[in-house]
Amino acid sequence: MTADAPGRAGAGVAPGRAGAGVALVPWPHVVSLDPAATTALDPGRVVIRADPPLAAARAWLAAELTRLTGAPRLDGDRPDGDRADDGRADDGPVLWVTLRCGEAPREVPPAAGVAPEPVAPDERHTVTITPGEVTIAGPSVQAVLRGAATLVQLAECGAGRLPLGRVADGPALAWRGLMLDVVRHPFRVAEIRRVIGLLARYKLNVLHLHLTDSEGWRLRSTARPGLDATSPGELITGPELAALTAYAAARGVTIVPEIDLPGHSRAAVRAYPGLAGSRAAARLGYLDPAAPETPAFVEETVAEFAAASRGRFVHVGGDEPFGMPDEAYGEAVAMAVRAAHAAGRRVVAWQETVRTGALGEGDLVQLWIGAETHIDADAKKAGLPEAAHPLVDAMVELFARAPADGPAAAAAGLPVLLSSSDVLYLDRPYGQPAADAEGEARRARLGFREYPPKTLREMFDWTPESLVRGLDVRIAGVEAAVWAETITGFDDLAFLLLPRLPGVAERAWTRERTSWEDHRARLRPHEAVWRATGWGAAFRPA
Repeated sequence: MTADAPGRAGAGVAPGRAGAGVALVPWPHVVSLDPAATTALDPGRVVIRADPPLAAARAWLAAELTRLTGAPRLDGDRPDGDRADDGRADDGPVLWVTLRCGEAPREVPPAAGVAPEPVAPDERHTVTITPGEVTIAGPSVQAVLRGAATLVQLAECGAGRLPLGRVADGPALAWRGLMLDVVRHPFRVAEIRRVIGLLARYKLNVLHLHLTDSEGWRLRSTARPGLDATSPGELITGPELAALTAYAAARGVTIVPEIDLPGHSRAAVRAYPGLAGSRAAARLGYLDPAAPETPAFVEETVAEFAAASRGRFVHVGGDEPFGMPDEAYGEAVAMAVRAAHAAGRRVVAWQETVRTGALGEGDLVQLWIGAETHIDADAKKAGLPEAAHPLVDAMVELFARAPADGPAAAAAGLPVLLSSSDVLYLDRPYGQPAADAEGEARRARLGFREYPPKTLREMFDWTPESLVRGLDVRIAGVEAAVWAETITGFDDLAFLLLPRLPGVAERAWTRERTSWEDHRARLRPHEAVWRATGWGAAFRPA
């Protein structure tokens, strides 16, 4: 998909036609479901059978249906003789769910963009519902997982009935992600697992973990153990990250770990003061590439993060090198990129890095500085001592260069990952009242105050193409971000993510440009599911 590709696919079916009243998010490519013609769904009387390669999809679907108060059986739990000729078990009607490997539906175009996995899976699939039976088929485990997510949503919102018919679906973009800041708020591993579950539900396939920043270093380091003492909370160990990665993979989600260098590195400089070869670097918290200790530090820590990645990519940061000379910044970015490539990984990096020329074939540029970004230099200086005013000027200059980053990526042939702060930074304050006093208190407290508040409708009013309009650039995918400066607990995260994250998922998955009214109507039944699954602190507008 390029910036000039149409945002609407003619093959798509509008929610107002076939499938009206079906609460699916993101909206599928082709929907032919009839809510008036249904089959019974009792989660306790579901038998799931699956082709051998689809064991992970079968296990995930069984767990999700179990959550719906039932206990589905996996094929083999009962002898075949327990099924009568009329399709009934000895304890009542059975719904047979078959997961099978099959061809991708021809009416669904292949995904555009760049997949996070070493081998890009084909996620296109079909879900076919007939009386007493559901068949989910696709050419990959990920495809069948996406179809299973469709079935789970239908089951959650269907009051014990499933509409008969067929869904043929697949994503518009191969990379659909969320960046989670686990440094400024030290989310526990169990909480990160809950986030992975939310991503799987809405067919997002990347969790980008921001693991280092000036506030601390969350990933336990065997290469540089002095970093461990900087963590603001419990460290995430290598085995824990490996287990988290496997847990995510079983749900079709790839974890991309981020080490943020050379700026945002005060924690590293506190642990190893020799990384700041000058007083300016020590004061501003960046790594000085001219310092004797820096090359080995960058090589060892980037290699450690690359080894922790099971996908194609490791994220090397590179944003906001405030006060850092351009030449030093370029040298430091080149060090990180070389280390990642030497470790066998391609690089994702924030957009400032494209100015260095260090990124190579197969790397991705993450565009995050929205067109609406504006820094009021006078206002900032008014609250700072005069000695800090040159830093404010450096910030203004850095952001003023942002409009040239997209064209630079295009000129270099580098695909871009879209994370515009205008609509994809989910720590932006809400621009409409909450439904209750607790929500209003959270709304007043949460979110980065330098971002003007926006309504839910405004945060849904975009397409991937609109974010890079006029650029002849290849879109790798879409990734939302949530920074944790104002977060004090998991409920705060729920408030910031929901209901906005499903809208991001729809824009990244659905080729057709769905309307806000359609999206809002389909999302409304999901609120009960959020309350039942630990996401009940989601923002509810008045």
